[in-house]
Amino acid sequence: MKVAMRELRLLMVFLSLALLANAQNEHDSKLTEGFWLTDGYGELVEFDGTALRSYELTSISCIPAQTRQRDETRSSNSIAVFPSGNSMITIRHTDDPNITHMRWDWAAADTILRRTGSLPEQCKQNPPNTPQKNYAIFWQTFAEQYPFFALRKVDWHAVDQQYRHRVTPATTSKELFHIFQQMIEPLNDTHTSLEARDIKMEFEGWRPDAGHLSDPDWKKAASVIETTYVQNHLRAYCKQRIEFGLLQNSIGYLRVTTFYDYADGSYADELQCLQRTLDSIFESAGSLKGLVIDVRLNKGGDDPLGIEIASRLTGKKYLAYEKAARNSTSLDVPLTFSEKQPVWVVPSSKPNFRGKVALLIGPDTVSAGETFTMALMGRDPHVLRIGLNTQGVFSDVLRRALPNGWYIGLPNEVYYAQDGKAFDATGVPPDTRVPFFTPRDSLGSRDAALEEAIRELSN
Repeated sequence: MKVAMRELRLLMVFLSLALLANAQNEHDSKLTEGFWLTDGYGELVEFDGTALRSYELTSISCIPAQTRQRDETRSSNSIAVFPSGNSMITIRHTDDPNITHMRWDWAAADTILRRTGSLPEQCKQNPPNTPQKNYAIFWQTFAEQYPFFALRKVDWHAVDQQYRHRVTPATTSKELFHIFQQMIEPLNDTHTSLEARDIKMEFEGWRPDAGHLSDPDWKKAASVIETTYVQNHLRAYCKQRIEFGLLQNSIGYLRVTTFYDYADGSYADELQCLQRTLDSIFESAGSLKGLVIDVRLNKGGDDPLGIEIASRLTGKKYLAYEKAARNSTSLDVPLTFSEKQPVWVVPSSKPNFRGKVALLIGPDTVSAGETFTMALMGRDPHVLRIGLNTQGVFSDVLRRALPNGWYIGLPNEVYYAQDGKAFDATGVPPDTRVPFFTPRDSLGSRDAALEEAIRELSN
């Protein structure tokens, strides 16, 4: 009898806990149900308990963007996971039922979501696909999201006055594309772009720089490094995006040409490839007297991959940078930004290197190559930057669709170093300015910046 009563009590406790867990799951699901506006980014997110839907907003338009189903196997009481293809979005609850955090797996920081009452009026019908409406949404998207007009010395109102009247119902797709290109080309911003697949046309902005090298010149430069300075050969990793070898005086040479496309598959696969690579490179790091990291040709990618490398180079936690998104939606008021989101470098317990490091940078150091450069600025001992200013683009690219199916890209974030400085447009400066692969150096098969790094690390 006592055994039966004890079993009955245990059963009642179990049922109570199960009911409590179900109630908690239902409560957490309701916490995220409804409509949410991003702080900055011009996006509306809708949750219905099992799915995530997003809409790209301006004050004059609303374009459906994506739908993702909740992955119950990876979700819990505190987080909801929404995978799709090779990317994943994670929603994290906060103590405030009207605020939640969203993060893409490839992003270095969260996006803040704030609860809103209902679907905005402009979302109740799709915008018409006319030349004038495509123009209006294109101009408005930059007007509401782009933070660097003053920095880039472009008057966006004046641009509108110059071009809007040229767009008529008879404007062809190619004519419209050229108008868009002419509008944003003077920004000289590498994170601005146009993509029109239907007419097979693309455009990407760029800041001209005397130190920029063409692809053939970079191939020659790589040959000079490998035949003149590297002992034996460079070992390639992660689809040849990362290479490592030894220079004279037991100095390591690590070349990173992208922070993307390390492996086929998801971001998690790319991160695993990088981690295995760093394990291999740093397993005998105790024999190195110094390390040169070369990102002079780096096409950018995912910021957290740069943070992963930085974590192998430090013995203490420090701030890599902070980032914030523009959230003022008018050109006629002072710029305002979302709350700064800190990104930290945390020491890794895996194979690492804590000695002297020199970093080679230049105008072809772009985007995630530049945030990686910033992520090393707070390291102790100091990482010596050698070369020329980086390109000057740091923000994640905000990709937006137009009614005609074209895509535009633009930056909407600012990255701040430990001391509060930002380097948009100008780029991160070197500690020691050394032009490299000049015509004179090319004739002599010489890399002046690498030689300076070897000198500094040997001393």
